Amino acid sequence: MKYIFRGIGLVSSISLFILGLAVIIYAFVEGARVIHHILDFSASEANVISEAMSILDLILLSFSVFITSIGIFELFVYSIPDLPDWLQIKNFDALKGTLIKVIVVVMGISFMGRAVTWDGQKELLGYGIANGIIILALSYFLNSKKNHESQ
Repeated sequence: MKYIFRGIGLVSSISLFILGLAVIIYAFVEGARVIHHILDFSASEANVISEAMSILDLILLSFSVFITSIGIFELFVYSIPDLPDWLQIKNFDALKGTLIKVIVVVMGISFMGRAVTWDGQKELLGYGIANGIIILALSYFLNSKKNHESQ
């Protein structure tokens, strides 16, 4: 049974790593397009900000996928030596905590991108409140886990 979980973990980890690579390559291609528009002076300031925030979102998404890939590999397949402390995953709760932290940052950047390029037409308040509630809930979850573990 142990080898079945290792196999599933290995396949999952490799699949996630490939997904992360695909997302980062897409971000680089889109980044090159945005750089071209910037240097061409063919994009408005709001458009540049919006596209830059989208690329930042993609890069952070790819890193969250990489972190998940490494975490699953460490949990199910083999412990990787010499990883930085923040990337060493000892249990599933540690993986969830690391991912939640990245998700909170991604959500904040996503909202900031929408707020900076807001044209007054779209409903920004509802989106911001929903984002805030999710970030508060995730932060509460992280804090309660931290308090529970320290007792």
